[in-house]
Amino acid sequence: MAKMTISGLQSAMASYVAAAKQAGSWSASTGNFVGLLDKIGKQVTIDGGFYDKLPELDGDELPLGKTIEEWFIDLTLPTAYSDVTTDGADDIVPALPTVESVAYSYTLGRQKVKTTVPFDNFERAMINAQESANLGAKILERLNNSYELTKYAIKKQLIGNAIDKAVTAGSYANVALPVDTSTGEALIKQLKKDIEAAQFAHMGNCLAGSNCLIGGSPELVLYMKKGVMPELEVDTFAGAFNREDLAVPCKIKVVDDFGTITNSGAYAVLVDPRGIKTHNGYNALRSKENADGDFINFVRHFEVTGFISKYAYIKVYKPA
Repeated sequence: MAKMTISGLQSAMASYVAAAKQAGSWSASTGNFVGLLDKIGKQVTIDGGFYDKLPELDGDELPLGKTIEEWFIDLTLPTAYSDVTTDGADDIVPALPTVESVAYSYTLGRQKVKTTVPFDNFERAMINAQESANLGAKILERLNNSYELTKYAIKKQLIGNAIDKAVTAGSYANVALPVDTSTGEALIKQLKKDIEAAQFAHMGNCLAGSNCLIGGSPELVLYMKKGVMPELEVDTFAGAFNREDLAVPCKIKVVDDFGTITNSGAYAVLVDPRGIKTHNGYNALRSKENADGDFINFVRHFEVTGFISKYAYIKVYKPA
């Protein structure tokens, strides 16, 4: 018998565990004396997560009417009081407050996701009743997975649209993408300044522009592209003497992208979460059997209105 060595075992296993025998296409074999097809011993499907990671952007439903109308009343500057005679003469003169332009968010239109479950079809392919039931359930699960992932993509694109609008309105900061301790600390310093300022009534940092006075935000969310937080956590937080001093006082959500946007270099956006919402105008699951074809169709119908506020806090972070 040959003596086993590390290199000899590796060489033998490279030949035995042939790569062509894993994750390949079907190849029939009849390794038995009867000549029957060698049977499949196990059927498996390994699933990942297909879900909407931005549930906080769900707004209330719109069962009647699909358009959102946003209005904003300006604050009024006080004037000096003269005397009874002078000011009393204006007692019946109206002093209506000024208002900002009314903004509208429209429905994105109807969409649908459709799938078909055939009868007496996939049962032929499965090795037992349980696997057959699993496949039937998985087809319907995929219908819902498709809907959930579509909702997530809609929300990411809505954030991306808000980013482009904010940059156009001048509500952004040129801060280098954090890649080390120095750039990470620079971003956190800017964020802490902006978060502090956003808590008070201030001019600008909204889509209406720098001449609009908006109130303080009761809550802020920082949406950040994937890949940025690891740099902050490893290079900035880990090297800090007091991590609490660098902690960002707002909720942080990581997304894989901001959809397709003009300002592709933008890597983070700080928002008042009331200012970005998706509103379901219609959401229904319909089914219909086809007797002649012997199958049943399932169709998920939905309609969404994407809302972006002109008068809620928003600030984008991007390199110069």
